[in-house]
Amino acid sequence: MESPVRMIRSVAIPSACQLSARQMDANFADAYEALVPASQLTATEIYRAITRQTPGWVEGLMRLRNQLVQPFGLKNLGTLATVPPGEAVPGKRMGLFEVVSSSPNELVLQDDDKHLLVQLSVLKQTHDNTCDKLTLSTVVHIHNTLGRVYMAFVGPAHKLIAPAVLRRAPQAVASSLRQSRP
Repeated sequence: MESPVRMIRSVAIPSACQLSARQMDANFADAYEALVPASQLTATEIYRAITRQTPGWVEGLMRLRNQLVQPFGLKNLGTLATVPPGEAVPGKRMGLFEVVSSSPNELVLQDDDKHLLVQLSVLKQTHDNTCDKLTLSTVVHIHNTLGRVYMAFVGPAHKLIAPAVLRRAPQAVASSLRQSRP
């Protein structure tokens, strides 16, 4: 059986999450939770650590997505692993997404394109003395028919991608903690 720190589970979007109210009229919403080593890392630092360890197959899917949507005039988002260092500044891009808000415990990102609005939250909460609970929540509002077609393909893929990315969170946090020690 997997150790509790490696288990990923589908959960309701937490009420503490800024996206909680946004899910009510959303076309798509989900959340996944993992336990990670307790730390002083911020939600932004954890997001960066996780994206640095994105599975290769996910990066490949993002590159394929960027090629396939180009004829439809959609943005080339790059890949998850392309999150630059530095502060998460509201209104500025941070890899795939624009920063909506950043606090020590929650990073909210979004991408608003002509077909849909995608919002993502990385929420860190205390679980116990050794672990923090990390919840990755996604809310999507579709703007038009292109968005509905897009989500017919991306929605099911997201249900595989989000847990796969989050599955690496415990190791990513542990690695960041080791790197930050003097």
